[in-house]
Amino acid sequence: MTGARLKCRQIVFFVVAAAAPLTAMLGAVPPAISLGNGAGLPGAYVIVGAILLLFSVGFAAMSRHVVNGGAFYAYVARGLGRPFGVGAAFVAVASYSAMQIALYGLFGFFCVDIVGTPLALGLPWFAYSFVAMAVVQLLGVRNAEANSRVVGTLMCLEIGILVLLSIAIVLSGGGSDGLTARPFAIPAIFSGHPGIAIMFALASFVGFEATAIYGEESEDPRRSVPLATYVSVSLITVFFAVVTWAIICAYGPDNVIAAATQDPGNFWFAQSQHYLGRWPTATMSVLLLTSVFASIVAFHSAISRYLHALAVDRLLPDRMALLHPRFGSPHIASYAQTASAAIILLGFVWLKTDPYSVIFSWASAFGTIGIVELQVLVSLSVVVYFRRTRLDRRPWNTLVAPVLGSAGLVYALEILIANLPALSGSDSPALPMLPWAMLAIFIAGILASAIMRRARPDAYTNFAGLSASRATN
Repeated sequence: MTGARLKCRQIVFFVVAAAAPLTAMLGAVPPAISLGNGAGLPGAYVIVGAILLLFSVGFAAMSRHVVNGGAFYAYVARGLGRPFGVGAAFVAVASYSAMQIALYGLFGFFCVDIVGTPLALGLPWFAYSFVAMAVVQLLGVRNAEANSRVVGTLMCLEIGILVLLSIAIVLSGGGSDGLTARPFAIPAIFSGHPGIAIMFALASFVGFEATAIYGEESEDPRRSVPLATYVSVSLITVFFAVVTWAIICAYGPDNVIAAATQDPGNFWFAQSQHYLGRWPTATMSVLLLTSVFASIVAFHSAISRYLHALAVDRLLPDRMALLHPRFGSPHIASYAQTASAAIILLGFVWLKTDPYSVIFSWASAFGTIGIVELQVLVSLSVVVYFRRTRLDRRPWNTLVAPVLGSAGLVYALEILIANLPALSGSDSPALPMLPWAMLAIFIAGILASAIMRRARPDAYTNFAGLSASRATN
């Protein structure tokens, strides 16, 4: 792609914004504490961060040899073959699209309380969602460098308010029990239901793996993508662990479960009011909206680039491969992505679906399942790819770390699927169908590759940058 080239820090802006730090803290921490391991939650973030850093080792090694806007599916195609690569492409688009739909529902839900009620606007939740969609599309036509300034600014603001709260708690010496290291102690980490805590922590990291999507638009992809991946995972891990430690110290390790259970919606705001006062707390509410919006922009950018890459690989209409003559952005793919999101959201509106308990909860759970499955596939692809090509002979980078990372991710995926009611906030009997639905999407991709092989053999041969001489299937 053409246009301004992205620096490492700008890629980090996109991926950290996709993780929506403020939204993750306000939304995931209370249930992770009450349903999971209580005061040991900071340790769960460290465990998940360690697993994802192991994943990142192989991911980074692969990114030095494969620069492709298809990211995940390109890596899987190089390692496990084209059919699995096409299947991964289907899963990637479905997963990221589900995450974005979830965020549109969440944005509309929050706007009703934060904007609509104080101003007596009386607008339904979806009105705010569609306004956000229009703004996101305007940004989507611009190049990634311009978008990075928007998401970077919003990301710094949402991180800043939580850092400010954490500093205030530390300077005040914490709550009745003071500042304590108990949340990082082994007994605390593995108390209660640590698996549920790990599940919520893992969901909070979703989006970091998008670094490779911007490889073709970066100044030096073979350096920027690996560095951005390590920086993103490390930043998210440290931030989440420290901020959750601070809030637990504010309540006290022995009291935090009761606080998170009794009033989860006010869990953060109560301490913000106590330590920061009225106006910073009101600002936190507004930043919650900008946090969700920045995450939507980041996911829109990622999905548009996936669609563009699939068009380049001739799995989608050639028109989607066109770039904007001025901004160099995948603008046709951007419009297609917005159109599909609008149609799905209109379907939910027509069905009178609740934006929080159904759209956000179910779609985010569905998307998380798919993204973790993709991470497992990528880890396995790294091992196979380097065993076959011998382009990188470092055992730690191409075998040990990817195997350990994939083992941790499989464990986390099992926990995620087993605890879908806790993650989605629903006990619907239809929930167990979500993993099967994602599997069906993957199989549909494999079948599509077979059709592609017969109907367009040249496109199949060159899928994801592969050539006939390096065919794996």
